[in-house]
Amino acid sequence: MSDLFHKDIPLEYIKKVFKVMNDNPQHTFQILTKRGDVLADYDARNEINWTSNIWMGVSVEDDRVTDRIDYLRNTKAHIKFLSLEPLLGPLTNLNLKEY
Repeated sequence: MSDLFHKDIPLEYIKKVFKVMNDNPQHTFQILTKRGDVLADYDARNEINWTSNIWMGVSVEDDRVTDRIDYLRNTKAHIKFLSLEPLLGPLTNLNLKEY
């Protein structure tokens, strides 16, 4: 496993990965990242082609990184999910509402 939105992964490579997923609607793809800021930036610039078979998620380990939820919330991904592990601390007042 690796993080597709890691700083060392070029945007052109990410676009190629998304093209493969876009071209294979018979499969469901789940992408998980800790780099919600990078994800949100590419999404805001319309660099990502979302199709309904691509599920996008962010890891949230504790209250310190709940901003990742807002980054995910603001993307155009059709299906969004959270991975709350490894749970290292409390997640108080977790807002799961969509804007």
